[in-house]
Amino acid sequence: MMKTKLLLGLLFVLPVISGCTQATLDNDYIKAQKLIDVNSNQYTDMAASGTLEDGVRVIRISAQQFNFDPALIIVNKGERVRLIIEVEDIPHGFEIEGFNIPGYDISTIIRKGTPLVLEFLADEAGVWEFICTIYCGFGHSEMKGTFVIR
Repeated sequence: MMKTKLLLGLLFVLPVISGCTQATLDNDYIKAQKLIDVNSNQYTDMAASGTLEDGVRVIRISAQQFNFDPALIIVNKGERVRLIIEVEDIPHGFEIEGFNIPGYDISTIIRKGTPLVLEFLADEAGVWEFICTIYCGFGHSEMKGTFVIR
């Protein structure tokens, strides 16, 4: 009876432990990949996006079926960043996948005439993909860009 309980306990605990370890490994891999991407020198010679206004890097992004303009955004680590996302046609959404912007709800719908303004500190070097989070037609899956903090 005791052996059965021990065996059942192990069968329950081992998957939980291995799952936690796997999640940590996956997160470490993702973080390492972001740093490898940003340190690959691919972005070092490129100018930072937008303009510097009162110490804040301001970048205007136009969203329309099925693209963002600019589709490549480069900022420097440690900068305050203000993204102003303006929609040119139908409603769109915006998310920098894997990058947390405090206070921002990624389910926010951006409509023409009402820009979304996001301001945050670029505190972690890396490369992320930004996407439209609202289905906007047949080319929706191609509506993405690259966000770089170097």
